[in-house]
Amino acid sequence: MRPPKSAMYRLPWSLNDNPIGWLEVTDKCNIYCRGCYRLNRYGHKTLDEIKNEIDYLQNWRNCDNISIAGGEPLIHPNILEIIRYIHDKGMKPLVLTNGVKLWDNKPFLQELKKAGVFGFTFHIDSEQNRPHWKGKTEEDLFALRLEYAKMVAEVGGMHVSFGSTIYPSNLDMVPRIVRWANQHIDLIHGLVFICFRGAPQDGKFNYTVEGKPVKVEVGYTAEDDHELHVTSADIYEKIKEANPNYEAVAYLGGTQTHDAVKWMLGVQFGVKGRMYGSLGVRGMEVVQTAYHMLRGSYLAYTKGNKLTKAALLLGPLDKKGIGKAHGNYWRDILRNPTRAFQQFYTQSIGVIQAPDILDDGRQDMCDSCPDMTFWNGKLVHSCRLDEWRLYGNYLQAQPVTQDIVPVSEIALAEGEQLPVEAK
Repeated sequence: MRPPKSAMYRLPWSLNDNPIGWLEVTDKCNIYCRGCYRLNRYGHKTLDEIKNEIDYLQNWRNCDNISIAGGEPLIHPNILEIIRYIHDKGMKPLVLTNGVKLWDNKPFLQELKKAGVFGFTFHIDSEQNRPHWKGKTEEDLFALRLEYAKMVAEVGGMHVSFGSTIYPSNLDMVPRIVRWANQHIDLIHGLVFICFRGAPQDGKFNYTVEGKPVKVEVGYTAEDDHELHVTSADIYEKIKEANPNYEAVAYLGGTQTHDAVKWMLGVQFGVKGRMYGSLGVRGMEVVQTAYHMLRGSYLAYTKGNKLTKAALLLGPLDKKGIGKAHGNYWRDILRNPTRAFQQFYTQSIGVIQAPDILDDGRQDMCDSCPDMTFWNGKLVHSCRLDEWRLYGNYLQAQPVTQDIVPVSEIALAEGEQLPVEAK
């Protein structure tokens, strides 16, 4: 099951007008995540290199925020200066982290806030080699996620969301993760689900760079392709199991296929433990357009998620989104009057599916990819940066043909007369 594209808003983001700038500060990490896009071999970038990249991203991406990534960015020795530099340039520094360095380390979190950090996306899932949490299920990890959410809330004034890579092994846990996040909507601003992707090593493809065969050394490989079939549509279906009122509102498509939904975004409304609906197409269009008019860039992240109930009065402008949520809310109030005294919140759920290797070897990337990063004076896809670092260009996949029949034999089989020079 997938949401029809006609029911979603195609985000107006582009190569040069994109709210997100992806900043790679290091490839060093203190844990290992299966399927990681980054090889741990080059180390920390210098502060001058990083500042140059930030300037480049602001100039050529028109960023609203900078996603500080790695590796593990919090182990970079200049992380406070990096955050301060981004903040002082008028952008939102969002740290993508495994959180290990923040565990039981509130003083460091307070330093990050003082430097101007906008917030955090914590990557936590059951396939990580995380100290003291090895072999834990997604459900076991709820306690860990909640500790991070509470710590950020205690310091206050920062965005917090949680990202998980989704494999066939944990796909069925998506509804429980969604319900858990709903129960803690006062602490958690959003969820991000990332479909596991890799270069299959089962003999179906040969890999070349500029026509020359190469040995694949990137970290994102898969022994076969059975784990690569989880799609945004599969995750959407699981989200709907947990919250039937959830609807995807915005998307980015693929570069090679017309029906791929590479980025899918929904923004749901509700109180703790009870969701009433989602932002609709018209609502998202107004948000993106108004933000661009007022701030000069598109919007990707917000710091607060409290919502006044007066916002439901905008239902006539967004009948299929806010209007539907408004109706569900008042029907619930009639059954449970005490709900009227509960705080109203928003909570986003994003799904990312990229890249896909098609049967003919083409690679279907995210159209207007939000996570492009700087490399040697140009923008490249962050999920494939190691290909540039290792080979100087993108890997190309070529299907392995089992039986190659000479052209002359094909012609003879069809009863054609070959010219003398061909015989």
